Amino acid sequence: MQRGASDLVMALHPATEGCAPCPLRLPSQPGECPLEADFPVDVVYTWVDGADPAHAAKRAACLPAQRDIHPDGLDLARFRDNEELRYSLRSLEAFAPWVRKVIILTDKQVPAWLNAAHPKIRIADHTDCIPEQYLPSFNSQVIEAYLHRIPDLAEHFIYFNDDFMLGRPCRTTDFFTPNGLPLVYVDWRWRRRFGYWWTKTPHACSYYNTLDLLRQRGITPDSRFITAHGPYAQTRTNVAAAWDFFRDCIEAFSGNTFRRTNELSMYSHAAPLLLYGQKRVAPRDERYYYVQTRRRDRLAYYSGLASSRRDGAPPLFFCINDVGDENWGDWRGELHALMEAYFPDPSSFERA
Repeated sequence: MQRGASDLVMALHPATEGCAPCPLRLPSQPGECPLEADFPVDVVYTWVDGADPAHAAKRAACLPAQRDIHPDGLDLARFRDNEELRYSLRSLEAFAPWVRKVIILTDKQVPAWLNAAHPKIRIADHTDCIPEQYLPSFNSQVIEAYLHRIPDLAEHFIYFNDDFMLGRPCRTTDFFTPNGLPLVYVDWRWRRRFGYWWTKTPHACSYYNTLDLLRQRGITPDSRFITAHGPYAQTRTNVAAAWDFFRDCIEAFSGNTFRRTNELSMYSHAAPLLLYGQKRVAPRDERYYYVQTRRRDRLAYYSGLASSRRDGAPPLFFCINDVGDENWGDWRGELHALMEAYFPDPSSFERA
């Protein structure tokens, strides 16, 4: 039998298999859950348009007062809008129509193309959940630490970066058990842990900061437990408990206007590692795609991702992470071509 394009990419690039090849991965879960959750679920996005002159001026005004900023915190890719949110919302409407509300957390910004009057859409501002003394903030790890304080957020919610996409139809039980326990997708690949050790970025340091804090408080964490880079299901109760546990550290770094290495990433590391040990989240395995726009083999990944949908075997979710620059080929055009091929139909979340 002739192998399809997606099979070829899997053979060439085993990283697209997520954690599937790893011997430490969880046993496969046969079949689908026959039950469905009957509680409301919201989705929260964080979004920024760094090209907005007012936002750029605000960032520039804050720089002189900051010290020890990690270069990663000043990378323009952290603030660049490539309209990934447009396509993520298309994926949400097509594949998760059961979502109650879509809350987009911004710093006094609204995407020009967004139908903000849509009954499911709600724009929240940083001032709605982050204490005034920590604003303005251009630090995603600070912003994420306060998401659970958004007013009227459902108890059960899923946090999306704007470059997370759903790849196929899903149900609430892809993110929560029927009795409300959040499911945490785990990446068991050894090279993920090696990447954390090698890069020393604020995100990687967050992982080790979390492990150190847990050990200092008498908790032995499972250091193999690293979340997949995709949608993060949680409950407000869980995150509030994690926030109280890590309060001293969170309050210490909340004044970091830009990223530094003394921080915690609430949804990637702090909450999952703590709650996993307390059996307040359930780990789950799933093949997923994580692609960086600066990867030399990105087009092979894009081809595999597009083929996976044509072949009827798309991943539950994927992420196309902008780490590009203006001299790295036509990475933005390639990104848009993939997104338009995968999500060709505008959603009702877009202006007509």
